[in-house]
Amino acid sequence: MDISLLKQVLTTTNKIALSTSIDNQANVKIVNFVWFDNTPDTLYFSSVRGTNGVADYDKSPSVAIITIPNSDTIGNPYIRTQNVTLQHSDKVMKDLLPRYLETVPNYQKVWELIGPKLQVFELKLRDVYVDAGLDKEKVILKFKN
Repeated sequence: MDISLLKQVLTTTNKIALSTSIDNQANVKIVNFVWFDNTPDTLYFSSVRGTNGVADYDKSPSVAIITIPNSDTIGNPYIRTQNVTLQHSDKVMKDLLPRYLETVPNYQKVWELIGPKLQVFELKLRDVYVDAGLDKEKVILKFKN
């Protein structure tokens, strides 16, 4: 599978809008994420253990996401999908910290404040709409998982 367009778009951002729905109540959170091109069907994010957000994730394993382009990105490239499985990850934040520090500005401050309290989650992608921006290529990628 050619993931070059996905990689191109995901390098323009480090944030997603993550939408859950519990008891017909929609809720959207903005979270930082990291991604590795050797596991293109998985985005990783974290949340503080013991919070309402973590409880919501446990109740709502089927979510929708859309990336939020950085403000200096021309053309508003993004990916979106409604068919995402949210699950606890076997990875811990120390596994992902180098990538967060590489891709999320000022993440060191976040790590220093709440790093040990963070729990890692995975977003397993299936059908992903990839839009490289205005007047650019658009594709749908289908992952099997």
